Amino acid sequence: MIRRALGEAGGKRRRDVISKMFFSASIAMIFTVLVGTAAQFFDGIITSRFLGNDAYSAVALFGPLNGIFLMLASFIASGNQILCAGYIGEGKKNAANGVCSFCVLAGLLAAVLLILLCLAVPDPLLAYCGVTREANPVLYENMLSYMRGYLFGVPALIAVQIIGPIVILDNGKRLFSASALVLCAADVALDLVNALVLHGGTFGMGLATSLSLMIQLVMLAAFLLRRGGRSRFSLGALQPKEMAELAKAGFPTLVQSLAISLRDVSINRLNLLFAVSTAAIVARGVQYDFNMVLFCISDGIANTMVSMAGIYHSASDKVGLRRVFTYGMGLSARFAAVTFAAVFLLAPQIAGFYTADAQTASLSVFAICCMALSQLADIPICVYINYLKGIRKHRVVILLNVMDRFVFPVASAAALAFLFGSKGLLASIALGKLLLSGMILLILCLKTGRFPKSAEQYMLLPERFGGSSAENLYGSAFSIEDVLRERQRVEEFCLKSGSDAKSAMRMALFLEEMAGNIVQHGKTGGRKASGAEYRLFVSDGRICLTLRDYNQAFDPTAWRPADSAGLSGGGTGIRMVMALAEEVRYFNAFNSNNLILWLNTAKDSHSGKN
Repeated sequence: MIRRALGEAGGKRRRDVISKMFFSASIAMIFTVLVGTAAQFFDGIITSRFLGNDAYSAVALFGPLNGIFLMLASFIASGNQILCAGYIGEGKKNAANGVCSFCVLAGLLAAVLLILLCLAVPDPLLAYCGVTREANPVLYENMLSYMRGYLFGVPALIAVQIIGPIVILDNGKRLFSASALVLCAADVALDLVNALVLHGGTFGMGLATSLSLMIQLVMLAAFLLRRGGRSRFSLGALQPKEMAELAKAGFPTLVQSLAISLRDVSINRLNLLFAVSTAAIVARGVQYDFNMVLFCISDGIANTMVSMAGIYHSASDKVGLRRVFTYGMGLSARFAAVTFAAVFLLAPQIAGFYTADAQTASLSVFAICCMALSQLADIPICVYINYLKGIRKHRVVILLNVMDRFVFPVASAAALAFLFGSKGLLASIALGKLLLSGMILLILCLKTGRFPKSAEQYMLLPERFGGSSAENLYGSAFSIEDVLRERQRVEEFCLKSGSDAKSAMRMALFLEEMAGNIVQHGKTGGRKASGAEYRLFVSDGRICLTLRDYNQAFDPTAWRPADSAGLSGGGTGIRMVMALAEEVRYFNAFNSNNLILWLNTAKDSHSGKN
């Protein structure tokens, strides 16, 4: 499905600004999520090795309650990420800061309420995890102790989920990855200190995780609040209507989390009902555990897709959004193919890591191969759903999330388990993704009135989104010769679009000055400058120039004469552009500079500041 529509993306080798931003951010996100997952595995290994099976069982069974914490965090974080990406794409830094600040406060308040609830009525919450004081007294005490230690870190857990994507947007992908490594290393070290030195039991294991989360939060908060940084704590720009938008944007993620919880409970019960041996139960556990690891790939690319799609969608940049979409889907398809091949070939070795029993190993290999097959569809579908989330197709996203995370997996598991027993249930993970692929095709056929064959038909954008081709001009410049050529094109385009000669000359001058500075003086950390890309767009009686480059951060709207060292003409051109433009906005995201300038296009206009 994806391969036919996006074949052009796989064949493109051009490393443009968008592909650089997308790839580097995706790798950082994948690495960070993978390290966080590894920390959970180390937690279990150390607890099992040094504290025994009862302690390990308590930590493992705490998962559903931790899922509630993460569900609430993802609800707030998703809304924050979508709204902030939109405001950043419009150059509204203050509005983005206001939304993020509100989300952090709301997350911390929610964390405090959850902590009080857990301390006040722990029994119903532990019963939700399947453990009661009467039936499992030893397990109950271990879980209660672990929960009390873990609760110290709940505010940090929620805050990290909220501000993590903002750190990536604010060019902090390396710091974000480093913070995940520090989290993992601190968690392992503190777990060992607790087990071997302090002998703090499960309370100490929970506290070790809490302290690790606090360390990661301090690193991320220090980055966002650094001197000279773009992110600021501010509620002044927040409007009441944005709270409703936050809830609306985050609701699909909340539905997804609820669907996942219901799916896991339902399939676990089906597994217990149809499993013909303990080996089948173990094989399902192996499949589930390893699927969590592979989910880091789709989660990393999908998180990048949400932010970047939101930025270009808010700017009504159809060509830019199309490049984000095709590159992101092409990248997901390539990752899916490599993941399938690697996991399928290494399935015996992976199963052998979990068990030495022949029957269990055989079923586990089958389970892993089925899971590998599902990745061919799962990674691209997850990224596609997050693209739809980024462009705020909330209803479609909710429908796909419910079908993907609950209806199709449970229906497939029930049907195949009834027909083929344990192997059928293990194979259902692939069937569910096949059914979802068919449903996406059906939705697209109904929306477009035909079988989708091009990227635009998969993107589900309104017909007039971003204006017609006559209202847009795109170009790039990698040399002074390119700049002079594009200056001429800009002036001609403005005149054809109804602009007076004075405004057309000014807009051409804006491009020449700003793109010329980028080509001559742009720096990319010691490498050759990447050049500049631009878009000219006529809308609502105004003409807008968007200029983008992948060099070191430089905000011309905040430029001062004292900063003019190395700039052509002592910065006179920049001062002139800032004075003559009707409106100017700048934002820096994913290590790219983005400058937006407006002028009036009317022939009788005398716009501009004189």
